[in-house]
Amino acid sequence: MKNDALVRIYTRPLFDLAVESDTIEAIGGELDVLRQLFEQVPVMAEYLDSPNVKRKEKIDLLKKAYEKSWSAYFSSYLQLVLRKGRQGILPHSQKAFTRYWDEYRSKLDVIVTSAVNLTDAQKESISKKLAIRTGKNVTLECKTDPAVMGGIKFQIGHQLLDATVSGKLAALKESLLLG
Repeated sequence: MKNDALVRIYTRPLFDLAVESDTIEAIGGELDVLRQLFEQVPVMAEYLDSPNVKRKEKIDLLKKAYEKSWSAYFSSYLQLVLRKGRQGILPHSQKAFTRYWDEYRSKLDVIVTSAVNLTDAQKESISKKLAIRTGKNVTLECKTDPAVMGGIKFQIGHQLLDATVSGKLAALKESLLLG
């Protein structure tokens, strides 16, 4: 599709919101209903894409038809897309959402190293944030290493993200020696 970038720009935030609000299945189902609507009633896509129809009329049509059966998040998404004149992405949004969902369900192993033991709440928060950022199902392995002095270090596959005090001191030492 020519508008793949637009589909991603509008659909990814919807997916992230669905993850945060634990409504992935519900919103995915709503997108599937919308996709089926476009397949069964092709004139609907033409109507929504028509420059002769005012945006408010397009929004009102979808509100009347489905507002009570669609979630507030999904209704807001549809209204935003229509207000911005991007209705051409709607028939493709379900496929993009499904792609994000498939990526999200995949597993991502992350080793987290900190100076002290992390609480369950901290582990949950880290796991959720990484899941949103990576679109993967995150499994944390937590390690404690007093040598890091403070902060946290993530190892994701072969990639190391070091936000520890010891890591910053080592980088500072290296820059002073080179500099």
